[in-house]
Amino acid sequence: MTMKFIFGLSLLLSSFLSWGGCNEINAIAEQYQDLTPSSDSGYVVADTNRVYFYSAPDETCKMKGLFIINGDQITQYAEYKGFSSVIFLKKDGEPVSGWIHSKSIKPTGTGIGPESK
Repeated sequence: MTMKFIFGLSLLLSSFLSWGGCNEINAIAEQYQDLTPSSDSGYVVADTNRVYFYSAPDETCKMKGLFIINGDQITQYAEYKGFSSVIFLKKDGEPVSGWIHSKSIKPTGTGIGPESK
């Protein structure tokens, strides 16, 4: 086998394994995440840098080219290990969901639902 073939095969395998790993990480996070009450789910991006989305709460699961910026309003659904599961509505109304770093957002004191009793 040539070095190019071996290198290409290793890249393909690492991509496949990391994709599978993110699905597994996400499944675990969904089991153990701390849910956010809908009355407290309103958040705003406080970070002055781009805040990138992740397909699972892990640094290896970054979604290339998908980010939100300071002042963007989002809805948080849950938290897990320093990440928040959120949804963001683009200007055209298209929803974008995924995980972002929790430290990059702050609560607005609002939510999308009534207070739980």
